[in-house]
Amino acid sequence: MKRLFHWLLDPHGRTARLALGEKAQSVDFVESPPWSPHAEVSKAGPGARGPMLIDTDGTAGRVVAVGTHAIVEHIEETVRDARLLPINALDRAEARRLWQWTEESMAEVTASLLAERVNQVIRRSRAPDSNALRTGAHALRGKLTVLNALAEHRPWIGGRSLSVADLSVAAHLSAFDYFGDVDWLSAPDLKTWYAKLKSRPAMRAVLADRLDGARPAAHYADLDF
Repeated sequence: MKRLFHWLLDPHGRTARLALGEKAQSVDFVESPPWSPHAEVSKAGPGARGPMLIDTDGTAGRVVAVGTHAIVEHIEETVRDARLLPINALDRAEARRLWQWTEESMAEVTASLLAERVNQVIRRSRAPDSNALRTGAHALRGKLTVLNALAEHRPWIGGRSLSVADLSVAAHLSAFDYFGDVDWLSAPDLKTWYAKLKSRPAMRAVLADRLDGARPAAHYADLDF
């Protein structure tokens, strides 16, 4: 059995879910918001937070993988179908590079723009932090420029085949797009790439998420957005 502890709009949790979905794994999903981690996550060790995967399906016994890198590398090693890291060493290195770049560069957007949007839904008692919204929106525009250039010249973000780089980018952009914060008109090639991702079963499952108290943007799950 596999159990994934995550929160539905956390980009890292979405990356793990997309990876498990692409691998067609049967998973028990357990809610674990960043501000109130599940008790199982807290027991995993100092500083542990979701996403966290507990896997008891293999011969190694109970495996606990904390964080997207540990989770993806674990299922890539144990589930050979639908590779998320290319066989070719150069392509594999590029996929890992862009995966890391996405997580590090998008952290600013997550900590400002997405965090502020979520705070307004969960804690409605204070006024929106306009500075956080501006900071996040500005940072996101720069990332879109970089990603659009990649999508313009490559069939997939990481290169010639779908990889974890695509899943990480899609996980982050889908979380931001829940509130309509992605300016797709400014990134037409990236939009075409994202439409391709939207049609995949793993992505469709993620796009079915709904946050209590906040409906997604009208185009959020629309394939013809």
